[in-house]
Amino acid sequence: MTAPSGVFNIHDLYARPVSSISTELGEVWPLLRFEDHLLRRFGLAELVRALPGASPRLRARPAADEIWILIEGTAEFVWRDTRSGSPTQGREDRLEYTEPTLVLVPFGVAFGFRTRKGPATLLRIATHTEGEEDIAIFPWESA
Repeated sequence: MTAPSGVFNIHDLYARPVSSISTELGEVWPLLRFEDHLLRRFGLAELVRALPGASPRLRARPAADEIWILIEGTAEFVWRDTRSGSPTQGREDRLEYTEPTLVLVPFGVAFGFRTRKGPATLLRIATHTEGEEDIAIFPWESA
């Protein structure tokens, strides 16, 4: 199930499919460009190889925006708006992606994922490194 940008329950969420283009070098996957205007600065990039069975949890970063890109595999993403004063505070979105997809996690929105049907490979890009801020941890299921 894929929700295009603009049909989320949470304000400021964004998602788009990622597709390849053919070049003289071969197949190229444009993941994120300056012109996308999704991140205001760069602080971190990680490649994550997520294994099935990991205990999922949601993490809210008070200052960092994050981009998560599902490169291969299947993953269920969960967002929960924990931002005080947000027009969508307390709302949740839960979507499963099976194709390469980019999603934005705005600061203050709790986010987590779990793999489905085997391992998944994801790219994580954030505006701040880990340790620059206190990260709030929330249970996978809302109370």
